Amino acid sequence: MPTSSNPTADDLFQIELANRNLSFTLTVDGLYEIQIGDVTATVNLENIRRNYERDNDADAVTRFAKQLDVEMFDEIPDWESVKSYVRFSIEPSDYETGFKDTLHEIVTDELIKVFVFTSPDGSRISWITHAMLADWKVKHESVVSQANTNMDLMVAGTTLEIEEIDGVKLGMLSMSDTPFKASLILAQAFHELVRPTHGWPVYVVAPTRDFVYVISCENRDFLGRLGATVVREYNDSGYPVTVDVLEVGSSGVRAIGSFA
Repeated sequence: MPTSSNPTADDLFQIELANRNLSFTLTVDGLYEIQIGDVTATVNLENIRRNYERDNDADAVTRFAKQLDVEMFDEIPDWESVKSYVRFSIEPSDYETGFKDTLHEIVTDELIKVFVFTSPDGSRISWITHAMLADWKVKHESVVSQANTNMDLMVAGTTLEIEEIDGVKLGMLSMSDTPFKASLILAQAFHELVRPTHGWPVYVVAPTRDFVYVISCENRDFLGRLGATVVREYNDSGYPVTVDVLEVGSSGVRAIGSFA
């Protein structure tokens, strides 16, 4: 945790802005209005503050600020350049701006699958809009297919680490640092990862983008022991997903309960 002598996330962010010669003003709501060429970007730093307070990771602030580099605001790349970076992201359904203009699918009452693409270095995630499809001259189905292919490749690079607790196999997804760990539960290949040790369907909790537990449906009574951890991770993360318990199977995803 940062101490009083350590810089705050805002201190670090403002240093990054100064290094980029970017001027800013703070709104009454604490948002940053930053002038980047001809564009005025409005930035909410709340998620970064929460993650920095949790992890004391100054590099996370630097990575976030990199999204404001001028070249990031160039024109949207063409489809051939972007398709290797197409993904889907599991998101809470209560975003104030909603999902009307984006390619998305409803997962549960509380969760949405949003189709996105990343920058080549993974530092920036952009939601795919219907206007982008028109510019790319590609169909909705092509984006969905490409996202499924790319996410299945990510599953192939993921390990299911197992800790046995009182005879219950608690599975944890292990992979390189990525904001798409929780999203992998929606991948077509997810069952190939978990079936050998946990059967199918499985129960999953994904309180944040980077935290996933998997247990067998035979161990439903064990779920209660995960509640405190799920709620703590959800509350402390800058990128919370859900406190629901999810059943993931061949028929899709459904919430069977909640730690709310």
